[in-house]
Parts: sequence; C-alpha cells; structure tokens
Amino acid sequence: MGLNNRFHRILDAMYCPLRPPLTLLLPVLLLISRARLSTCQRLPQRDDLLWNQVNTDDIIQDNSLLIDGAEMKAHIRPPDVQSYFFLVEEDNTPVSIKVTPCSEQIDWELFLMDLPEDGSGSSAADQLSEQRQRRQPNSAIGSYVAHFSGHASNEYITYSSPAGVYVLTVRGLGDATTFRIYCTTSPDSDHYYPELPSDPRVDVTSTHKNKVGLAWKGSPSVSTYQQPIQYCVAVNKIRNYSSWCGVLSFADVLSRGPRTKSQNRAREKEIRRAQRRQESKKTKNNKEGRDSVEEDDEILVECVGQKTLHTLTNLEPGQTYYVDLFAVDKSTNSSTVYTGTTITTKPGELTESKQIRLKDGKLRMSSVRRTNPVKVFTFPVGDEPQTAMFALQTCSQFVTMQIYQGEELLRESTVGRLKKFQIKKATGQLTIKVKSRRRKITHFRVFGTVNPDKFPFPSMPRGSRINVFKNLRQCNSVTLAWLSTKEDAHYCLYRRVDNRRTSPTSETSKPETNQCHGPDMRKKADKVLCRTVIGEEANLEVLTETVSDLEPDTTYVFDVYVTRSGYDQQSLAYKSKRVRTKRAC
Repeated sequence: MGLNNRFHRILDAMYCPLRPPLTLLLPVLLLISRARLSTCQRLPQRDDLLWNQVNTDDIIQDNSLLIDGAEMKAHIRPPDVQSYFFLVEEDNTPVSIKVTPCSEQIDWELFLMDLPEDGSGSSAADQLSEQRQRRQPNSAIGSYVAHFSGHASNEYITYSSPAGVYVLTVRGLGDATTFRIYCTTSPDSDHYYPELPSDPRVDVTSTHKNKVGLAWKGSPSVSTYQQPIQYCVAVNKIRNYSSWCGVLSFADVLSRGPRTKSQNRAREKEIRRAQRRQESKKTKNNKEGRDSVEEDDEILVECVGQKTLHTLTNLEPGQTYYVDLFAVDKSTNSSTVYTGTTITTKPGELTESKQIRLKDGKLRMSSVRRTNPVKVFTFPVGDEPQTAMFALQTCSQFVTMQIYQGEELLRESTVGRLKKFQIKKATGQLTIKVKSRRRKITHFRVFGTVNPDKFPFPSMPRGSRINVFKNLRQCNSVTLAWLSTKEDAHYCLYRRVDNRRTSPTSETSKPETNQCHGPDMRKKADKVLCRTVIGEEANLEVLTETVSDLEPDTTYVFDVYVTRSGYDQQSLAYKSKRVRTKRAC
C-alpha cells in the first residue's frame, strides 16, 4: 500500500492544468499505480537476487515505467510521441539513461519532475498547490535535462541526481523503428554493456582485390568481468551502423523474406544516398568495363568468437565497403560498437562483361532482383576432363539456374531450397547463370568444386520435414521425429512461440527464417538441444526427440539444423513444423 500511495501522490502532482501532455497519460499511469505489483516488479530499486529470476522481456514490453538495471525494447511509428518514466527516490543518486536507436533516427528529450514531499502533514491539495508554485508555468513536464537526436546511441549520466521522476519523451524522425532504453542507478558496477578498449579503432592490416585483413584490441570485459563476449563484423556498401540492433534489423529483413512497406522505404532511401555518393565512381567503372556484381543492399555479418583478427573474403575489386565491429555479450545480447571504418579493395583486372569468378571450394553469396534479374558466374575446370560439382541454395524465393559449356546448355533447373548439380568430364570453363523474375530481392548462395571432399552441405533426406507424434502430444511436451542424413552429423533443435491464427499443426508454407542462416543466427533462448550422431547411430533411418517444459494450449514452431562433421561445413534446415500443445493435461 505504501508504494501505491506514493505513486498516487506522484500522479496528483503530475495532474496539473498547466501540463496537458501528462493528462493524456493519466489513465494509463493510474492503472499501473493501482495494479498489484509482484515482488519482482518492485520499483525503483532492484533486488539482485530476485531480479535474476525475472524474465525482463515479459515485464518491460508493455510498461512505460523503466526498471532499474533492465534494458527495455520499444517501437515507435512517427508522428507518435512516447513517454517513459524512471523513478529516483533518494537525493545524490547516480543515474544513467541510455537510448539506442535501431533502424531509423529518433529524437529524445529528458526532463526531471519533483517528487511530492513526505511527512509534511499537509493534505494532497496543499502538496499539489506547492508543486504548482515550484514549477515554471512554461514547463510542461518538469525541468529540462538533456536532448539527443540521430542514429547514434547516446547516454545521459550524472553521479548526483536529486530525487524525482525522469520523463523520457521519444519521437521518430523517419519511418517506424525499434529502439532500446537502459536505466540504472549503479552505472559503475552494472557492467551491462561490454567495455571498449582504450583504442577502439579497427585496423586494416592488409588490402587485396577480394579480401581485407582486420585487427582490433579486445574488450576488457573478457578478462576483467569474464563476460561471454563475441566479436561480430558487419560489412555493407551503404553506411556505417552505430548499433548492433541496427545491423540486425536489416539483416532480419533478409532472414524473414518480404519487407514491410516502411522497411522498403527506409532501405530505398539509404540505397539512393549510397548511389549518389558513388555515382561518379560507378560511371568510371562502367566506362572501364569494371564489375559491379553485388547488390548494394546486402549486409554481411560474421561473428568470429573472441578472435581479434579476421579476414573478409569474397569482396569485389575496387569497391568501397563500410565495416563495423561490435562486442556482443552472448548471454544478454547487449553490445558496444567500435569505431567504424571504410575500406576500398584494390582494383581488379578489366573484364569484357559482368561475370563473377567462382573459386573452387568457396561459397559465394549473391542476389538477383527485377532490376538486375541475372547473375553470371564462371568456374574454371582445367584442360583435363574432371567431374565438377555445383550447389545453389536460395535463401527465400525460387530462382532458375543454368549451366553452360560455351554455348551449349548442360543443365537447367528451378531451385526452391538447395539443389546439387554434377557435370561429368567437364573441361575448360563453365558458365553458371542464376535468374529471377520476382520484383523483390532474392538472395542465394552458389558453390563449385572439382574436389568432392570440399562439398560443404550435408546430404539431406528426400523427405526433409519434421513430424510430430500426435498420440504423444501433451499439454507440456511433444515428441518430434525426422529422417536422418545417414552420415556423421551434428543436429540442433530450436523452438519459438508462434501467435499466428492458421492451423496449429500445419507446416509453414513459406520459410519463416533465412534458409542461408544457420543456428548461429538464432536466439540463444530458442535452443532446445544439440546432439552429435556418429557411428552406428548415424545409420538410423529416423531420429526422435521429446521436447518438454512447454506451455499448455500454445503454438510452437520447431526447427532442426544439420551440419556435416568436418571443418568449414554449412548447416541446412529441415522444413519448420508448427504444433499446438494440448489445452489441459
């Protein structure tokens, strides 16, 4: 009751005719203040023992009250303005408030409101009158504290804050976007975000036509606080990114297939800006017959563990790339960005046509779209007859693949997931054409080799679907089965909750995720288990797993990824399976 009364006094002080913006929020705050707050929702101070038991995502998504020591994920669509509140109960309290935009620019302001005084013996009306006299008539939501705007993550920090309510107002400046808010009263001890080294630059150690070497200093959080840090490198041709969630927001567009209209507009704006910056350079390249082989809106993300050296490969000659490095805490997905850089690869040899040379045993990422519907690759076999092996994996949509030797068409097929080709007694140079008539961009990966040991993909069974035993389906568990690849392999099972209203036991007709992404791109919380199958077990026809600890009457999507045993092998996904648990046990 003490906490509820305190929130009522705060709301009384906020409810003033001179402050119309807050009157709009009054019904929501009254609802929050009168709700029964559980122990794990106690505000504003944090009990660390209890806090470790709280699923923060469930609490903060639907709450405008910011919790001490929790990162809140939010979404805004212009011209909306959203307000958030952070309560500080004692004077001389350290306060840090950090806001990180993701895909679009935002503008945010911070204000501080006084708390009603306790123990004065005055009535609520007297306290309200005193609050009105203390505030300036032209101040709508308290005294001004700070203002930030743009793409970058910004932080307000003070080590001696008075007691009060911080009011954070956020407005979008472009299209709809997500952003993150982190508030704490212990900024020097939380260590929520990975720390940067004293020199946070990314050094370019070597530059070639199609590869670049990078080096950087490690985060002190690895050695000092034993945080599970991994380094992720993001490369694109458009701009530098100032946040990890910004990179993932656009990488997620590739992984989920079609974009929304707002995502398309935002992306097209960036592409047009990049095209204007490089217009003169592209004109020069076209006059010289130089390649421009990859789409401008690709973002390549490579996570390299705790290594501080990395080589970017499969780059284009004479192309400028924007490189960003992030230190990511794998346990929380919190991140810190190093100082971004730009690199330009060395110019390559002049060619008569736009053709991409495939290297033996190297997987190549590319894309086609309506404005550039054909990609042409060449693969040198040699003078001696050899068997050439090719693979084409589409990430989301169907494409057509053709293989030529000179003017002769050897193979042609429509590919929806992964297709393998074998050309016997091949000599000289083979030409591979990948085509698409779809308006939207279609990403794919292409591979060629004359050495079967280099083939990176597992041999998927003809029926690559996940089945569920209906008679074993319970309220809190399901039993799944899938056909084995009949080779030494590593299987990983993932799950996620699905809120769609279609049939809960139907298979997904379209892939929910990018088929080119492996389990390393999934959320850690989605992982159920991984198991290695070798020896006699690898020859089993069917593999089964029982997944427990599920919620009743809930629809889940299950995914299985398989990877061949060996170095530099690629993962393939079985077709996703949707299943709903029973309503009652």
